[in-house]
Amino acid sequence: MNDIFLPDIPDAYHDYKIVQVEHTDKVIEGLRFIFVELPKFKPTNFKGKKMAVLWLRYLTEIDEQTRQAPQELLDNPEISKAVTQIEESAFSDAQLWWYDDFWDAVRVENTLISDALREGMEKGIQEGRQKGMQEGIKEGIKQNGIQNARGMKAEGIPVGIIAKITGLTLDEIARL
Repeated sequence: MNDIFLPDIPDAYHDYKIVQVEHTDKVIEGLRFIFVELPKFKPTNFKGKKMAVLWLRYLTEIDEQTRQAPQELLDNPEISKAVTQIEESAFSDAQLWWYDDFWDAVRVENTLISDALREGMEKGIQEGRQKGMQEGIKEGIKQNGIQNARGMKAEGIPVGIIAKITGLTLDEIARL
């Protein structure tokens, strides 16, 4: 870019990878953004200046109308690789349609999977809550029965009657 992108960083070259926001270890390999800030780009030797000129020629001379890159650019391995990648990425209208159609199908499938997972999780959470509430109610009833049994036992009420009223077993009451 013919502008200053990051004024507080002296480097002219910035290489960004695409990562998943929540899980930064998940990186989309092969897809990157590289910015070269031309005002900061100052080659210091002849080789660097020659490379700068070749890359500037590449950036200004190679476009969608280019059918054959100049041999001087193709003689440089890095620029030759860039030309090859541009050629490989030059899809026809039919290829672009199939490519878009493929990614639409992938997005639909991902949405369906995400929705199914979300529904399954919500159902699981709801079932877990219900089961937890039922177990909590049972435990609360049991604790209430134990508390009542202690009180009745302290008052001298026969163990058989306490068992009938509280639902506790004779052994449970005996251990109180």
